[in-house]
Amino acid sequence: MQTVTDCTAFITGGASGIGLGMARAFAAEGAKLALADLDEEALDEAKHELNALTEVITIPLDVRDREAMAAAADRSERELGPVRVLCNNAGVGSGMGGMNLETMSYEHWDHTLGVNLGGVVNGVQTFVPRMVERGGPAHVVNTSSGSGLAVTGGAQFMYCASKYAVTGLSEAIGNLLKLYGIGLTLVSPGFVDTRIAETTRRLDPAEAEAESMDPEYREKLERFEALFEPLGQDPDEVGTMVLEAIHNDRFYCQPDRLMAEPIQARCSALLEAMPEETERDRKMAEMIEKARQ
Repeated sequence: MQTVTDCTAFITGGASGIGLGMARAFAAEGAKLALADLDEEALDEAKHELNALTEVITIPLDVRDREAMAAAADRSERELGPVRVLCNNAGVGSGMGGMNLETMSYEHWDHTLGVNLGGVVNGVQTFVPRMVERGGPAHVVNTSSGSGLAVTGGAQFMYCASKYAVTGLSEAIGNLLKLYGIGLTLVSPGFVDTRIAETTRRLDPAEAEAESMDPEYREKLERFEALFEPLGQDPDEVGTMVLEAIHNDRFYCQPDRLMAEPIQARCSALLEAMPEETERDRKMAEMIEKARQ
C-alpha cells in the first residue's frame, strides 16, 4: 500500500506501546483509526490525543473474545468504512509464572497463548475473509517478537511459544494473502518501552496468585522490568518503521539488531544438523518445485 490516507486501520492493543506508536504514524498520514484495548482509561487518552489529527473510535476489547472481535469489526466498518489495515498487536508477557517451571500453571499457559496467539488468530479469522472478499489494497500487521525468532536462555518459554506461533502463522499465510492483493508485515521487536510486564501483572489473574505464593516474586519481576528502562526503544519509532514496511510491502520488520546473533546461531545450528544430501532429497525437491509451478 503506497498510502494509508483515508483508510481505516484497526489496531488491537492500540491504546499504548507499539499499538499507539502505529496509531500515531497512521494518523499523521490521514488514516482513520479504530483502537481496541482492554485499558479503557488509556483508550480515552489516546482518543483525546489523536482526535486532533483524524477520526478515531475506541473499543474496549479482550482479543480472546471472538464474538466481541466480530462486533468490533462490524462497528469499525459501520462507522469508519472498510478496514484496510489490520494490526494484530495486543500482547502480554508470560509473567513470572511463565518463566519458572516450579510456578507455571495451566492458567498462565491459557492467558499467554490466548492473548498472544489467540488474539492474532481471532483478528485474522474475523477480518481477513472480509479483506479477501473486497480485494486489495489492504495490509495485515502481526506483532510477534524477537523471542519469536530465536530463544535466548529460555526463561520466557510460554512467551516464546506464543510468539514463535505468530511468526509461523504469518510466514505461512503471507504468500496466500498476496493472491488477493493483501500484504503482510511481521513485526519482531526487541526491547521496546511498552510496559508489557506491568500490563501482564495487572491483567492476568494468575499473576496475583503467583505473587502471593512466591515471596521473591516482586524482586524478580522488578529486575525483569528494569531491563527495559535504560535501552527501551521508543514505540513511536517502531510505529514509523511499520508504516514504512506497509508502504514498501516488506514482510519482515526488525526494529533493532538485538536478535541478530541469536538468529544467526539458530540458523547455523539447524543447518549443521542436516544430514548429507541423498537422491531422495533431490527427488523430493524436484517434486515440490513442480507442485509450486
